[in-house]
Amino acid sequence: MKKNSVTLPMLIFIAVLCFSVLSFPTTASGSDSGPDAVVGALPELYGRSGGNTFEITASAQRGGAVTPSASNSAEGGTVSFTISPYGGYETASIAAITAAGVRLEVCCAEDGSYYFTMPAENVVIDVSFQYLRTA
Repeated sequence: MKKNSVTLPMLIFIAVLCFSVLSFPTTASGSDSGPDAVVGALPELYGRSGGNTFEITASAQRGGAVTPSASNSAEGGTVSFTISPYGGYETASIAAITAAGVRLEVCCAEDGSYYFTMPAENVVIDVSFQYLRTA
């Protein structure tokens, strides 16, 4: 049986590759002025918008629109939003989900709008619509 002759060249290649990566670090953004995307500051990696405010992103599926009261909010603030189904559609589901995947409690106000309490992370308001049911 023939002995594997690829082992030594592969080990040399791996050693050269490791040396190159350690000797010539690069930034993912292509500039030396900002933080590296791999080793950068954690708030930037997790999408924190800076200061004490966090982003609110509206995501509506086909059949309507969702409009938040603001594009960002501080932790503990009340964020309201309205839902506008298009003609022939109705709201199927409403969710406010944090960047960590935690589903927030969404409440309905007397005027028909919805609201939730802003956590210390970014939130996506996800609304889906379905065709209007007829009796």
